[in-house]
Amino acid sequence: MAIIKQAARQTLGQLIGANNPIVTVPDDSQRQYSWTKKEVDVYWADIEKFKDGRDSGKESASEYFIGPVVTITAEKVLGRSLLDGQQRLTTSTILLAVIRDILWQTNAPEAKLSANNIQRDYIARKSGRKDPMEYFLVLSLFDRDFFRGYIQQWSELTGECLRIEAATRPSHSLIEDAYSNLHGKVISRLQAHVDDEDRLDYLDSLRECLINGLVFVEIQTPTSSDANEVFETINSRGKDLSTVDLVRNFLMEKSTGDDEKERVNNAWRSLLDDFDRREDIEKFLRHFWVSKHGDVKSHSLYTTIRKDLTGHFDRRPQTYGVGAFSAELENAAARYAELITRNTGSVEFDASLGEIKALNADALYPLLLSASEHSKYCEMQELIDASISYYVRWTVVGRRESTLLEENLFSVAKELSKGAALSGVLKKVIAWIPDDEAFVTDFREASIPKQSQSRYLLAKIEQFMRQEAGIHEEVVLGDGKVHVDSVYPQKPDSGLQVEDHDAWVNRLGNLTLLAGKKNQAVSSRAYPEKAAVYSGSSLLVSSKTQIDALWDSLASRWRTDGIVERQARLAQIALDVWPSAFSEG
Repeated sequence: MAIIKQAARQTLGQLIGANNPIVTVPDDSQRQYSWTKKEVDVYWADIEKFKDGRDSGKESASEYFIGPVVTITAEKVLGRSLLDGQQRLTTSTILLAVIRDILWQTNAPEAKLSANNIQRDYIARKSGRKDPMEYFLVLSLFDRDFFRGYIQQWSELTGECLRIEAATRPSHSLIEDAYSNLHGKVISRLQAHVDDEDRLDYLDSLRECLINGLVFVEIQTPTSSDANEVFETINSRGKDLSTVDLVRNFLMEKSTGDDEKERVNNAWRSLLDDFDRREDIEKFLRHFWVSKHGDVKSHSLYTTIRKDLTGHFDRRPQTYGVGAFSAELENAAARYAELITRNTGSVEFDASLGEIKALNADALYPLLLSASEHSKYCEMQELIDASISYYVRWTVVGRRESTLLEENLFSVAKELSKGAALSGVLKKVIAWIPDDEAFVTDFREASIPKQSQSRYLLAKIEQFMRQEAGIHEEVVLGDGKVHVDSVYPQKPDSGLQVEDHDAWVNRLGNLTLLAGKKNQAVSSRAYPEKAAVYSGSSLLVSSKTQIDALWDSLASRWRTDGIVERQARLAQIALDVWPSAFSEG
């Protein structure tokens, strides 16, 4: 059980400021800044509501409890190591900086003095002319220098921060975005105050709300292991829980020395530098673990990782430690980044990776990650092609339960990581692909409501038809260049709607591709008004697949039989686009 020294009420001004122990986010236990516009907007809305209530004089609105923070404090409290609360304290410091900067820009002597006081009392100051700058909130190594340059290193002569360092990590951009967002919100509120005195009063009232009205409960613990246990407990039910953060904290806790801690930090630097979005890091961590150990759900990932690694790390003599795991993680992250960014150096393989992205077929990544550990990308081409055929035939067109597909792919990913031959895994994947008879049956009945999937299917058929016709002209089939068009319209003219409309409108036989952006007015017209658009299209899937069969020119009505006929024609082409037969290595 965790040891808690004390839990005490603290205002923001008691947590950060010139007369308080410095709050430091330790390098070995905490994440980078991660609040997006959504979290910052919620934070600001809460502050606004609190300020309005506080200004009304209601005793019940005199304080706003913003949540707990977890710190590690020694017997003599010379500083605080912050384990939980970084996002709230960082955002509050950013808002104080916004108030500081807007005060300075008013050019009134009183306002400049207030700006200087905010900087010196709650952000950073020098005790003496030759003394080093003292920062009241010190972020971890991933964000420390950027946060100082962008928010804390402020000149009382110019009223500006240095801001020399460019944003190189997602967290840096989020710091910039938070500042810009909050700056815009404060400026917007000031527009209601025409008089300069009123503006200064508003800014001073906002500062006072933050410093004296924003209340935390500081939970002080004596050691990092106690703090980690409290941190995990507090976050176990909230959005702030991040598997990536918890895994890093766990690795730091299990590190046996500075060298291992530095190895963990190096791995995390790679994660932050390799991926543009935090969501990609979270996804990578699960896919990395799945590629080694088989299926595990996101909600139980941290528990599973901690239990398994604890067994290894606590074994004596230790044969697999924190350093080895961190090295594996760092190596896999580089390869995973190449997969999701389609930057492997193989044109053909990258094109196949583009198909996975278009399909949102994330279940294929653990297998490819495992295979890439010991095989070159060009050697994996048949594996990725077979996997795509499996996914399209089973999930996209066949609409079969995706759980079985994932279990199969994750199991062979684990086999590869344990040393299985690539050729043997390829044979297994090929054996799982639904046969041609089943695929044709599924395809002839397929209804695809997701435009991303129908665009992919039709684009691949178009590419195959052009190849067969000997047309070498490249056609860009990405978003914005072509759109999916319903031949029989989503909203047909009055009197032309077929029976059981919803069952037919998304059938593949009713869908095609047209160049340019969709014109809804044209798309809803009867076939005679659109016939020339299809017959004159440069896209073969529109001009050469019997779209005219969907319209009965004698009766002037739509033919559902035509949808069936055209879909059967497309099904025969699809057999070659997503084959079931491969050379099996």
